[in-house]
Amino acid sequence: ISSGQPPFFNYNHDYYLAINIINGIRPKIVPETPLEYKNLMEQCWNADPLKIPDIYT
Repeated sequence: ISSGQPPFFNYNHDYYLAINIINGIRPKIVPETPLEYKNLMEQCWNADPLKIPDIYT
């Protein structure tokens, strides 16, 4: 999102991308992304739903 491109814009949106996402592939974070935003994105990617921030974060 911070790059101005949709996530995984350069991948086919198919079964293999879904499996890669399940296995932990994440969109690249561009260097200009503010630290607070980067941290929030990484928290949202946590595999443990109890560690994902709530809507009020």
